[in-house]
Order: sequence, then structure tokens, then C-alpha cells
Amino acid sequence: MSYRTRIGVGPVLRRRWARSQRGQALVEFTLVIIPFLLLLFAMLDLGRGIYTYNAVSQAAREMARSMTSHESCCDTGSSTEAQEIREAQKRTVPGLADSGISVACVDINDAAVARCRPGDYARVRVTVSFSPVTPLLGLVGPIELSSTARQQYT
Repeated sequence: MSYRTRIGVGPVLRRRWARSQRGQALVEFTLVIIPFLLLLFAMLDLGRGIYTYNAVSQAAREMARSMTSHESCCDTGSSTEAQEIREAQKRTVPGLADSGISVACVDINDAAVARCRPGDYARVRVTVSFSPVTPLLGLVGPIELSSTARQQYT
């Protein structure tokens, strides 16, 4: 037995040491949790971004397919089926509005034509603005995601 334990100083020093260890653990936890949460939110934003890009790409393909399948008499993409698909894609893709959808009838050289004939292409371009919620990625600002699909009229 040491001299300090005999006179009763040992338990007091042990309590102080335990308290300082708890304080050290709290400081270490705060230093580790901040980068961990940033990485976690960045991964969630990456997942949201991939989902949004896939939805934009699928919306462009689906609208181009519906335009060539359900032809209208006068205007490109004006059939009721094409309009229903357009509205369904606007509900599916986060942030998609009519201003983000561009529909045109083009020839093989991607030059616009007045009326689609067999052999021409329906070109649909879908654009959406994606804003990350992670604080550091949010400083970059909104990111524009767009996709273009072409489908041939038969």
C-alpha cells in the first residue's frame, strides 16, 4: 500500500481522473461526430442526386416513347396519352415543371422539322434543378440535371 492510499488521497485522485476521462471522451466525440454527420448527409445527397438523375432520364425516354407511339393530328406530343404520361412524369420527378420539358420533332441531323413524318425523330429534353441539403455542398448552389431522349417515328 502506498502512502497516499493510507491517508485517503487515493480515492479522491481516482475520481478526478475518471471525471477528466469523461470530459476527454466528450471532446473526442464532438470532434468525430461533425465530420461523420457531414459524410452521412453527403451520402444522402448523393443518393438523392442519383435518384433525381435517373428519374429525369426515365422521364425523357418515356415521353419520347409516348410521343412516337401515340401520334396526334397536328402538334408533337399533343395526344391525350402523351399528355397523361407528361403529367405522370411531372408527379414522379422532384421539381419537374412544364418549363423544364422541351419537345421537338427533328430529322436525322437534329435539325427541327415542322411536321413529323416516318423516319423523323421525337426529341425530348428534360431539365431539373437539384439542390443538395448538405451544408458544404449547398454552397455550390443548385445543380442542373438534364437528359435528352430521341425516338424514331415509324
